[in-house]
Amino acid sequence: MFPMPHVLYVRGGTGSGVSRVVKRFDKLGIKRINALTGFNKGELFRDLQRDPDVQPYLPFTKTIDDPREARSYIQGLGNVYIKACQGRRGMQVMQVVKVKHKGYRYSNSVIGNLVRGRAKYFNDMNKVLKRFFGDRKILVQQGIDLVKVGNNRTVDLRAELQRNEYGEIEIVAIPIRVGRKNSPISTHGEAYHFDDYLPKLFPEYSIDEISALKQRINEFLIKVYKSVEKCYGKFGEIGIDFGLDRKGGIWLIECNAQSAKVSVGKAYGSRTVRRIYLNPLQYAKRLARKG
Repeated sequence: MFPMPHVLYVRGGTGSGVSRVVKRFDKLGIKRINALTGFNKGELFRDLQRDPDVQPYLPFTKTIDDPREARSYIQGLGNVYIKACQGRRGMQVMQVVKVKHKGYRYSNSVIGNLVRGRAKYFNDMNKVLKRFFGDRKILVQQGIDLVKVGNNRTVDLRAELQRNEYGEIEIVAIPIRVGRKNSPISTHGEAYHFDDYLPKLFPEYSIDEISALKQRINEFLIKVYKSVEKCYGKFGEIGIDFGLDRKGGIWLIECNAQSAKVSVGKAYGSRTVRRIYLNPLQYAKRLARKG
């Protein structure tokens, strides 16, 4: 038998069992590290669209009720990502590209393995989407012309932001993630230290231009963190996925309320890894002291 906790730190997904525990603890007045156990990606983008500080970083994103609704967006945008509104680890993400006079090309990753295919007509594409997503609520998101390296390897970034023992927002790490060849996502790929790898993505940039880009990224991350809190309440940590286009533009991909922190371990040393696990504990002590 154990006493009830002073603070709840949810790390076990968003299933019904987790939901029951969270609701029970809420009734008992037990505080939480994060206001939500998981984001609905469609609702998140809808809410962030209302914030003029964040709006310029948002690619077109639309929640749809039926995969057939995706047709007009695929044809209009040419390159889209279709995602489950609630999903983790890149498991419910599919890239769909309209190929002129040749139908549709799609790709997704299943436990790190790349799956690729073609559909000549949208009826066939619709069947693929229904098999892949089942009854899950889905959204369509505009594909970003992300910077790539090597043999068509997608690059994005996972920023780990946390509140520290003083309650201040801290950008702990920004691993740069490089996906496998032709993979539509970077999950299950490699990760590199932000300061070391960013100049390699933009080799034509001067030292001052790289410094200015870093500053813009830091400002973007703080804006997103504060905007999320305005919508949902206080967060002790958020994993923010974002991309950089070929011109150095910054685009929000999604936010994570339960970041696995895998990329930090791959890209950073033990000091940063220790910090990223220590911060939530110290923040929890702060919450507990506040009664």
